Amino acid sequence: WKVWVSSFVSSSITSVRLSPAMRLFHGTLCAALAVTALCGKNSECIEDKDDGLCSTNLETHTFQPPNELIPADVRGVYWIDAGPDAPGYTNPWVDLNFLQPFPEGSRKEGKFWVMDRTPGYQSWEDVAETYPYVSHLTKMGSRSEVDPSDLTVTWSACTVTCGTKYEVWIPMPVSSPSQKVRPNEYIRQAKVFGITVSSWKGYRIIDENGEKTEFWDKLVEQVGERVLMLDDTE
Repeated sequence: WKVWVSSFVSSSITSVRLSPAMRLFHGTLCAALAVTALCGKNSECIEDKDDGLCSTNLETHTFQPPNELIPADVRGVYWIDAGPDAPGYTNPWVDLNFLQPFPEGSRKEGKFWVMDRTPGYQSWEDVAETYPYVSHLTKMGSRSEVDPSDLTVTWSACTVTCGTKYEVWIPMPVSSPSQKVRPNEYIRQAKVFGITVSSWKGYRIIDENGEKTEFWDKLVEQVGERVLMLDDTE
């Protein structure tokens, strides 16, 4: 682990390795002060976890700024509440401001995408079931593909071809359409080969302007302040 510490004596930046105890203090200090120059890009990680994960503070997490490319009625950050019967699958946040558009002229023009293993894009509860799920997700090389007209998410994966000149995206037989039931509240479904296999609640917790919605406090009350995210220095 390396963090970049800004020198108060000169303008040089020195790389140092912190002990776990100092890393905990460092993460807490950075979250409280939000000092980018002192803390570096991985300042939100409070404690190292397995499978490239680290714990962070939900209340002090810095979300992406509003992405003006995404339509305002779906832009923002969402809490996917899988419920107590699906431990490891709840996402305290999924930050759609990370999405980027498919190129003009492509067959997926008008849709957006993001790699699921992008640090900061999504988070999970710190339960045992999270770790094998995230490990599989990162190794598979999957990406979320979002249709902004109805918030339907589909997935494809590049597996062993990711990042190579032979990169090929294989569509996965899974989709997740959303039904808006009231402002900032949704019912999401999981479909496999078009057959609905489960459903759960989804809430927009950060709106199109980057402001917290009425569901933010409910999220913190239910999942607590500590959540897991992929560390951006892995």
